[in-house]
Amino acid sequence: MEFPEFGLLRWFEDLGPDHLHLSKSEVLGFRFSEFGRELPDLDLGVAVPKGTPELRSLIGAEHQTWPEQVLVCNGASEANFLAHAALLSPGDEAIVEVPQYPPLRDSPIGFGATVKGVPRLAAETWRLDLDALEAAITAKTRLVVLTNLNNPTDAALTGAELKRLADLAEAHDFRVHIDETFRELGIEDAPPSGTRFGPRFVVTSTLTKAFGLGGLRIGWVVAAPDVLARIKAVKDYASVCPGRVSEELAMWALERKSGFLARAKRICDANRPIVRAWLDRNPDVECVLPDHGNLCFPRPSVDADRLADLLRDQYKVAIAPGRFFGMPEHFRIGYGGIGADLERGLDRVDQAMKILRKKARGTD
Repeated sequence: MEFPEFGLLRWFEDLGPDHLHLSKSEVLGFRFSEFGRELPDLDLGVAVPKGTPELRSLIGAEHQTWPEQVLVCNGASEANFLAHAALLSPGDEAIVEVPQYPPLRDSPIGFGATVKGVPRLAAETWRLDLDALEAAITAKTRLVVLTNLNNPTDAALTGAELKRLADLAEAHDFRVHIDETFRELGIEDAPPSGTRFGPRFVVTSTLTKAFGLGGLRIGWVVAAPDVLARIKAVKDYASVCPGRVSEELAMWALERKSGFLARAKRICDANRPIVRAWLDRNPDVECVLPDHGNLCFPRPSVDADRLADLLRDQYKVAIAPGRFFGMPEHFRIGYGGIGADLERGLDRVDQAMKILRKKARGTD
């Protein structure tokens, strides 16, 4: 097996501590002190490979399914990797959306599958082109890989679209993996979980994004029992079990889900007008800015890679170049953090774009 380099991670890892990060995909981190509690006297010699029954029950309730269909993992990253390892073999085909979070597109390549991309349509608020997806299906198609909300655009898959995917999966004997990492950031208009649309769906999610609890490294897979058993068999060779302390804090968080989502909504609702004001003063930047979530995927009138390099090297600002998501003319903004940092960062984006426009006109 040979996996493509995780270029987006390398890009972020090379940043200095003084960089303003305009592309973080998680909501502002929740601090340990904010839990306002002491941990119980846990037996740290005990670990449960599938996750504690109490945590799996809470996760199952979130997806309206049985705890026996839940496998707790070390973050959604592990959950996604394990699902692909269990469901793909050399010679299989996987269909992925474009744009898409890089590991979801690239891990099937590492497992020997051929990857086909189908577009989300920028001119139609990033709607998934289901006609193109259907046309891409062959007898070798084993997996369709999607995100809902989409990373990097925050576009949603509707219930009608998920039903059509379920029908296609049943007719052509493949499975649909949906990473729902950002789904709950739809808040009042969150799309339905794929778990509602039958056993062909494999769903992964995490506490990292909407809850701001990435440091816990708690994610999960929800799948039909036979599929979950295959994924668990792979996990036995990886992390084996989740961390017991993280599980305890994850249960506390899930029991207070409404408060965490209210916090996320406050942060994103306060920051979205900052992004909208930036777009208003830059009419040459094309962007769909949904009324939910914490991400957008603008297309500037200047070269996006040159913009990203200039911002990183001269202005100490980090954006995520669109090439990592399969669309090099765009870049990703994440606005779930501190509003003052967002404003300062976007001001520096203005300055960098002005320089690049002058250079393009030859007036530097």
